[in-house]
Amino acid sequence: MKKRGGDGDKRNQHGPATPLIVLDTVVLDTETTGLDVRQDRLVQIAAVRLHGADIIEHEVFNVLLDPGMPIPEVATRIHGISDRDVAGQPTFATIAPELAAFIGDAVVIGHSIHFDMAVFRHEALRHGLAWKEPHAVDVGLVAAGLQPGLVDTSLDSLAAGLGITISGRHSALGDAMATAEVYVALLPQLLAAGVRSLGEIDLLCRKPADLIARQDNAGWFERPGSRPDFTPSSLRSGAQKAIDSFLYRNRLGEVMSSPPITISREVNLYEAARLMTDRGIGCLMVEPQGDEPFGILTERDVLSALAEAGPAAAAMTVGAQMTSPVISAPADMLLYRTLGLMARRNLRYLGVTDAKGDLAGVFTLRTLLRERALATLTIGDEIAAASRPRDLAKVQAALPSLAASLLAEGLDAREAASVISAEGRAMTARAAEIAEAEMIAAGDGPAPADYALLVLGSGGRGESLLAPDQDNALVIADGYAGDLDSAADWFTRFATRINEVLDRAGIPYCTGGVMAKNRAWRRRLSEWQAGIDEWVRRPSPQSLLNVDIFYDFTPVHASGAEGAKIADRLRAHATAAARSALNMLRAMGETAGGHSPPLGLFGRIRKDESGRVDLKSGALLPIVAGARVIALRHGVSALDTPGRLTGAAKAAERAETDAMLLSDIHGFLIRLILTQQIADIHAGVKPSNRVEVNRLNHQDSAHLREALGRIDLIRDMLRDILQGV
Repeated sequence: MKKRGGDGDKRNQHGPATPLIVLDTVVLDTETTGLDVRQDRLVQIAAVRLHGADIIEHEVFNVLLDPGMPIPEVATRIHGISDRDVAGQPTFATIAPELAAFIGDAVVIGHSIHFDMAVFRHEALRHGLAWKEPHAVDVGLVAAGLQPGLVDTSLDSLAAGLGITISGRHSALGDAMATAEVYVALLPQLLAAGVRSLGEIDLLCRKPADLIARQDNAGWFERPGSRPDFTPSSLRSGAQKAIDSFLYRNRLGEVMSSPPITISREVNLYEAARLMTDRGIGCLMVEPQGDEPFGILTERDVLSALAEAGPAAAAMTVGAQMTSPVISAPADMLLYRTLGLMARRNLRYLGVTDAKGDLAGVFTLRTLLRERALATLTIGDEIAAASRPRDLAKVQAALPSLAASLLAEGLDAREAASVISAEGRAMTARAAEIAEAEMIAAGDGPAPADYALLVLGSGGRGESLLAPDQDNALVIADGYAGDLDSAADWFTRFATRINEVLDRAGIPYCTGGVMAKNRAWRRRLSEWQAGIDEWVRRPSPQSLLNVDIFYDFTPVHASGAEGAKIADRLRAHATAAARSALNMLRAMGETAGGHSPPLGLFGRIRKDESGRVDLKSGALLPIVAGARVIALRHGVSALDTPGRLTGAAKAAERAETDAMLLSDIHGFLIRLILTQQIADIHAGVKPSNRVEVNRLNHQDSAHLREALGRIDLIRDMLRDILQGV
């Protein structure tokens, strides 16, 4: 019997950053005439498709093959397949194209899968076929990597240990199904061990050195000849899709048409059409009346009226044909997200609002084309369309390649970090929407009070890199009478689900517990204000940690009429409290200045035993933390580190030279860390802030030594600007 999954050859190839929960896989097993990969032949191939942890039982490949040689009796006794069973069956040469189509770009999983891959290589060579080997993962190596002391990695032992009953043992299909269940059962163990991506599971599979050596001695990794087609897909480097970095470094307000051209609702369509023609535009903003919002009249609205009413349409009023309210986006939205929004909503025109929420301009594709020709986008508006964690995980998995492309295009590393941050904030907002929709569907109803969801830390500053964790908080309107300490409370369950969705999507739980599901980070507005006042009065070591992460907050999602206002009120209270919090600012300044750069004797960079240096603790952190202190002292509203440095220098009426130098060092350090993280992710290494010094070129190495030697400038700025504190 043979069934084929129709889209196996259309799936996207997976990179090292692909989360396991969205990985497209094919679990495969074979039966052969013996165990010599060079000489023995295939008699059966079976495979079943998986998506994440879901076994797609109706997408099965199962076929008997004529091996072209007698099947030894000892082999028949094991798998039950005799010469009579394979008589008249197709050969490997006949079936290979169908097998390749079924696998497509999926990752192949199997038990002792490298044996099967070796048999395929030799069969392909024997029949003169070009066999492109898929990326393969061995569940035996996975289990041994998870449990270093594991002795028996046989399929029977693994299945028994996981409580799995094997049906049809030693048939290719039975073993493939059993292997699929073993892999699915191992996924929670992998996630618990911090193994979340394809690259990380590959790295885990390299740990059982003894088992790999035995497989190598058996010839499982030997590649016959030097044909390039036998290169494993995991070692092939595909071409990077070209992107237009213009869309990732420019914001809506930079290309909008401003001020918007407006018209009264009482004007007739003839006059409106004439105004659009005279100005060479395709839409007009319709002035509001009373408390009503702006409307929009487009050239299509005029044409539709003419088609329906003929010449009489000229006398119709603008108010009768307009659309209201205008769909708008804030001026600081990056262009690539703007285009995703317009594509999803099928818009040709978009209103642009300023920081106060007032209409400031109009954006059209025509406007953008005048600025820059559109190129292919790598990330569209997938977040807005996501309905479950695995949809968000696909976006998270795309970020390393996107960041690499942006850097290759010459984009500043901090601008790339801004894009990464924007995606993280959007994912957090979408997680809230998913969680609220689930609660409504479950009969719990919508939010019982207005609220605002905040992203804190580097995500709030717009300086996130590729080693994410969750830093978020919930602010709830004071009128809420529920018990926020109760596990049954609506907001408790809501926040818990938000954090769970993000964790499943590849943004792990915060190890420090800074998450809305924890009561300390889920409060009513007045509770937050009282907490801030307590931080100010008694700046303990723990409260200073809270202040460091809290004061970078950015609201990403609000519910109800008061939702957005709640975040504004919290910001106003927090800013005012910090500016006069002399003891707290002094303590924060001492902490920020207390981090020593990793330099040893004669200005040498201090490396750890692996040859790496942590560029966060002794370099990036004092600059970021110091800039925060100085900005809070002078009421600077900017959240990003360079903006805080220059803004504080201006507010204090001091020279900006040191601020600019520290800003340059900040950008340089971010580039080094981000570049290292991209390389680590592609190598299956968990990304961190530790940079391998020996991989730096001579210029970057020299620049790093110089930069680390200038970190003390932040201490000087703290001392000078905090004089009198």
